[in-house]
Amino acid sequence: MQLTTVQDPTSLNKNANDRLLMAIDRGNSGTKIAVSINGIPLDPFKIPSVIRQVASNGVIEIGKNQYVCGDAAISMTVGSVSTPLRTGDKVEGLSIVIAQAVQKVSEIRSLSNVIEMDLIVSSPFASDKLVKQIKAELKTVTEGFKIDGNTYKITVGNVSVKFEGAVLLESAREFNGLIDIGFGTILAAYRGASGKVAIAPLMGGDLGGCNLVLNGLLNDPAFLAAVKKSGASAPPSAERLSSKLSEGITVLRNFDLKPLLKAHLKVLKTRIEDAALSVGTELRLSSENSDTIARIALVGGGAALMRMLLTEDQLTAWCKKHKLEVIDQPDYQTVMAMHQIAHTGGLN
Repeated sequence: MQLTTVQDPTSLNKNANDRLLMAIDRGNSGTKIAVSINGIPLDPFKIPSVIRQVASNGVIEIGKNQYVCGDAAISMTVGSVSTPLRTGDKVEGLSIVIAQAVQKVSEIRSLSNVIEMDLIVSSPFASDKLVKQIKAELKTVTEGFKIDGNTYKITVGNVSVKFEGAVLLESAREFNGLIDIGFGTILAAYRGASGKVAIAPLMGGDLGGCNLVLNGLLNDPAFLAAVKKSGASAPPSAERLSSKLSEGITVLRNFDLKPLLKAHLKVLKTRIEDAALSVGTELRLSSENSDTIARIALVGGGAALMRMLLTEDQLTAWCKKHKLEVIDQPDYQTVMAMHQIAHTGGLN
């Protein structure tokens, strides 16, 4: 994660509070974050969506509680673990995620102890009620928190929510459909003839995404045999596998996961293909022109996994057949779109 210029232009005034505009796409496996400091954007980054509350030696301290997050939390065995998939709630723990994001940014440059922040968050349940829930969750960080002993306090300004995935259609006008395949869910949206973006109904949208591939892998005798042969005492957890794959790592203990993962890719492809049919149907129903051609952006961790496992020719042929296009940095598209909208004045 680097600034876009050689010099650091974000230090406007050594005595002034830093202003952060932060966009958060909190997935079941990884949390994607796009942030700018005093108007200057950083490269987006990703944190595993694992929070571990510990009795002592926590990196983040909020109130009387201490936490370790991300890769460090995956590697530990003490304390209690929470993830959005386990709790079924992407708002709970959001204050800890923000504190962790502040920690990541502070590794790039020092931040003022008081931080002024505008926030935009993705959710499949975007509403005014959710905004109120987020503001209530953030109360703890407005009262102060510590990172490695350094004290910070956040002054929250604007808070906005956007429909998960569908927000991309607000900025990418070249597409009229979207499929966002994450770790545990799949969402779809389309832009109808009126220009309004709507959610496309999917059967079993919450019944799994990339986790179906990983679960298949973890129960594959060939994978278990490879793990045993490598000398490992036990297979890696789904969280550890997901974290490594999100970093583009497909070789663990000198054995290649790609051919093993490809054997379980069919379930993911089928879910995406079914979603593409649903988007195409909704586009036809919403248009007076029966010849409407779907152009569907495929984003999310599932899209990144497809790009990782298939050859370029295989991916191109499959996408062409189902009117799909995988955009660059597919797992960051939602958070980058939200940040762009907020940065250009779209934060209400």
